Amino acid sequence: MEIPISTAVLDCRRQNRYKQTGMDLQTVNQLIRSSEPASRLWRGPMLILMGLSVLLGAAWANPDLLPAGRTLAYVLPQCLLVAIVAVIAWDGRRRRLIGRRLQEAMEAVLLQDWATARQVVCELLRCPIRQPTIRTQSLLALAAVAETDQHYDSAQRICEYILQTGIGSPLQQHTAEVALGAALLRTGQTTDAVALIDRLAVLDLPGPLKAQVELLALFREVTMGHADDSVRRADERKELFRTHLGTRAGYGYALMAAAFDRMQQSEPALRFWHDATLLIPPQELLKRFPEMKSVADRYPAVEYPFR
Repeated sequence: MEIPISTAVLDCRRQNRYKQTGMDLQTVNQLIRSSEPASRLWRGPMLILMGLSVLLGAAWANPDLLPAGRTLAYVLPQCLLVAIVAVIAWDGRRRRLIGRRLQEAMEAVLLQDWATARQVVCELLRCPIRQPTIRTQSLLALAAVAETDQHYDSAQRICEYILQTGIGSPLQQHTAEVALGAALLRTGQTTDAVALIDRLAVLDLPGPLKAQVELLALFREVTMGHADDSVRRADERKELFRTHLGTRAGYGYALMAAAFDRMQQSEPALRFWHDATLLIPPQELLKRFPEMKSVADRYPAVEYPFR
């Protein structure tokens, strides 16, 4: 029987197993296994309903098999109906609770509240999740937390699992591919990363998806020293990031600043760094891209008096 999410939440909080350990490979593998839905078709309440159905069929086929067969033939359908309603109500409540927790996790990721995101996504994945899209989105949130914790091998493991098993929607598969490309760059697997990015770059993608790929390609160019390519496409990419990435465009602007700085073009580098820190605090930019340290030291950031 699947463990109710409320029980898993209490257990996770009680044991405090993932509070400060970070998303290492052992933790990630454990969460992947614990979130897998049971492979048995008939399990838990469904097995009970199946037994009641068999008993009801036997009573209808031959009332002499059971004492007071006529009475049971009348009572059993009512019991079966009540059991079905109870199972449906329980499952619906559980689905709503999982949906709310997933929304909390995604909001925490968007707001870069990583402590909350880490706690909620662990609570979600500590029990089986039957809906593939919900499970995949939870795993993608886990990958984002792992990347923030600088456990890039863990982020790579999650993305490879999503792609190898084929779970989730096409959009989630694309997101996993983009995240995998970034993880491969971080772990030094540049050949695989370049091949993946080049394959994504030639696809005919809608604007929001193309913006993700261009952000990844820009990260590759900056880390591999191809700043001239970044500078040449700066205006095109800036418009793409501004239109489709929201505040996450700040990451793209920061990478643009690094590219211009490497080309010794201080004025556009300063302008892009200003735009980046206008959207994302410098400490968050450096947490995501430690390579930005020299840029942060060289150019002033936007000052927020209440930050």
